[in-house]
Amino acid sequence: MSGDIAPVPEGQSAFGERYAVDTSAALPEFTTYGGDAFKATDKERPGKEIYALIHHPTVPMRNEVYRSLKARPVANVVNPIDRGLMTIDTGGRRQRLVTIFERPSGGALFGPDGKVNPRVNTNRLRQSVVLSALKAIAALHKRGFTHRSITPENIYFVANDSEEVCIGECYSSPPGYKQPFSLESLEFALAHETARGNGDAASDFYQLGAALQSLYFGEQLWRGRDRDSMLMARVNQGSFWALAGGRDIPGALGTLVRGLMADELEERWGAEDVLDWFEGVGRPKRTSMRAWAMNRPTNFKGVAYVDRRLLADAFARDPREAANFLKRLDFPAWVQLSFRDEILSERLESVLNVASDAGIGGTRPDDYKMVTRVCMFMHPTGPIHYKGYSVMLDGLPSMIADAFARDDRDMMGVILDLLDERFLNALGEICSERSPRFLGMVRDLRPFMSFGSSKQLGRGMERVLYGLNPILPCISQRFSNVWIGSIKQMMRALDRLAASGGGKNVLLDRHVAAFCAAHGADLEREFNKLAAAQNDPPRFNSLSAEFFGMLQRRFKLESLPSLTEKLVEGLAPAVKGLRNKKRRERVQLLLDKVKKGGDISKLTTEVNMVRIQAEDAREFSQARTVVGKLDKERAMLSRKILPTDNDARAKGLRGSRWVAFGAMVLIGFLTFMPGG
Repeated sequence: MSGDIAPVPEGQSAFGERYAVDTSAALPEFTTYGGDAFKATDKERPGKEIYALIHHPTVPMRNEVYRSLKARPVANVVNPIDRGLMTIDTGGRRQRLVTIFERPSGGALFGPDGKVNPRVNTNRLRQSVVLSALKAIAALHKRGFTHRSITPENIYFVANDSEEVCIGECYSSPPGYKQPFSLESLEFALAHETARGNGDAASDFYQLGAALQSLYFGEQLWRGRDRDSMLMARVNQGSFWALAGGRDIPGALGTLVRGLMADELEERWGAEDVLDWFEGVGRPKRTSMRAWAMNRPTNFKGVAYVDRRLLADAFARDPREAANFLKRLDFPAWVQLSFRDEILSERLESVLNVASDAGIGGTRPDDYKMVTRVCMFMHPTGPIHYKGYSVMLDGLPSMIADAFARDDRDMMGVILDLLDERFLNALGEICSERSPRFLGMVRDLRPFMSFGSSKQLGRGMERVLYGLNPILPCISQRFSNVWIGSIKQMMRALDRLAASGGGKNVLLDRHVAAFCAAHGADLEREFNKLAAAQNDPPRFNSLSAEFFGMLQRRFKLESLPSLTEKLVEGLAPAVKGLRNKKRRERVQLLLDKVKKGGDISKLTTEVNMVRIQAEDAREFSQARTVVGKLDKERAMLSRKILPTDNDARAKGLRGSRWVAFGAMVLIGFLTFMPGG
């Protein structure tokens, strides 16, 4: 496959000429799941403190955050300065997207080595850290963004001599992406680490509280904690006490952290509460678990559950056993006895559709969806629990990107099952009262639902991937060494690939086809034609040339000589297949002429092989019909005629009639002629 991988462009880009990235000087304190950080220098402003982040192509970025913060930087946030493509040598030359960020020089409050910055103390936490973080979070929320990566390791002193801190960047990876379970608020922590979604303002304030708590104790409280036991402790004791291991934070700082880490959204502190706390007028809020407590415990797999969130999570982790459990229940009676203030209307009971059919063995496909509906009923503000995965619906884009990055077919299958509008609408009907944004997220997914199960070129799960993640580069193996973020970049890469002798049947690559379809309008019909011609190489090559010519015209690309030559070579079988000798010679002369110019669009306008092939086929068919008729007539004329032939008999009878008629006329004339 190495011979079919697009080469890296020669030389360095203008962006790469301006910024020098020292790949031997890693900066782990600024490295994220979305990229690796290194020291960098701006040659035009050599004294400016910056660092470079080399992005991973399989992790989606938050492009809208980049655009907003680059245009109008936010105080107390690490803002992006610029980004561009650059050739990087890290164990081999590769073209990668690199973002240049402001670099706070005072160090992280919690270093990657697990040690707290010696400048951190209770007074600084209570004064400068809280105030700086509040300003940053409030400014982001005002622009409609959440941060979702506020961890002790992602907060920095602006400078060695400064009391101010800033929160690290939040654009290089999806919101909440792979954040520690304990540092996510309960409603998002239950979701898969790659599918936690955008979250809300309250989730940022929870993270701030958890970060302050770890900084106060000087420990990485989130490390080495078993997920299940930690979840049980957070639900039963509250996240503050569970994460602290029962230790309290005395004084005003403790009041603040407990308020920020309240598990109930209605009781969690927000920006106004923090400001009131600064002014000394805030009142502590108490966490209540009544909203999630059941009237009576439910025993599932030998464990008695009183909290409906824990029961939903237990069902989610063993959906087969959960389905068998539910089918053995008198479900309406169980709801009436177990859940506080729940009214199971006929409509809701119909939507939940829990069928008591314990006599039927095995788990049916619909049983998984039944378990999902019941889990949503029990925890309407939580994730969708389906086949062992838990997903926030707006976290699907990052989840599918992760599935492709790891080639996780099971996860892709789960995502495909979830792209079912009828199923999602049923879930929305169950949870919409507590989760009003759910149906809006279903509408956002609707344009991509029909693509997932399709096997056509330009569709399938690859199309869902690029449709949901428009900023993601094409991750075809052909482009493993280059960054393809647009059709223009793809065409130039294909030209280099053709120059190195590769690129055969590139449009049969499902990633290339899906990327083109997602980034180019009105290409569905073209891919349908290509798909129909997959088993007809001459026609497929002709359609490929037509397709690339159209892209070159539409995107006003420069000459692409190597790709043009490759396409001309691909047309050789089609030219050889032309029946008309004069046409074949004329087309070959035109192709040789166009081949030198590198203009694919000219290739398709002056030598429209699809039209030429159709004309040649039509004329050949007509000629073959005429020749067939002539052969038939010649055969009839040249063969020996026998008296028993039907045609001979018919013609003989016809001839005898005419002879008889002539004889009759002659006899009549002679008989009745005057003077006869």
